[in-house]
Amino acid sequence: MASPLLRQSLLTADIFTGSHRFSAQVNIGKRRLADVLNDRMTEFLTVENVYVSRINSPGDIVGRYTKASLLKRHITFVVLPTETDGLSKEHKYNAFSKSTEKVFITLPSFEINGNLEIIGKFDLKAILAVGTTRFMPIFQGNAINSFFPDVQFGGPVILVNKEAVALFSVVPKE
Repeated sequence: MASPLLRQSLLTADIFTGSHRFSAQVNIGKRRLADVLNDRMTEFLTVENVYVSRINSPGDIVGRYTKASLLKRHITFVVLPTETDGLSKEHKYNAFSKSTEKVFITLPSFEINGNLEIIGKFDLKAILAVGTTRFMPIFQGNAINSFFPDVQFGGPVILVNKEAVALFSVVPKE
């Protein structure tokens, strides 16, 4: 019988810093990537089967590595293939106090547009400052390279590192 420590569940994700894109697999075990990224017990994220490209030319692979490690604080955002992958296992739905706001966020080299689910009263400062989560999920997200606007990435959910946020704003309702 295999040890529980050896169980692997690999999730493919696009991980971004201010200068690079890493298309990689993350061993999340029985967890979700949001929980792995928000785990304050480790400052590192181990990735496998990593393809490295520059954010201005994401189709040009500059390196391929079997295994690598990233400092979580340098990750600006992560694009995930499904919405569920970006939710914490503790994420609870409360239809009575939940609202959705369209948001615009600037990060090093990128602008993010998408939807943020809010539980309770909406307070921009509190969202960035309160809680134990380092990465917040932006749904139906689109990331645009600030220097090369033709370079865009999107997905059902983008996990944004709150510590990398330069500007966090609500898009006015039309």
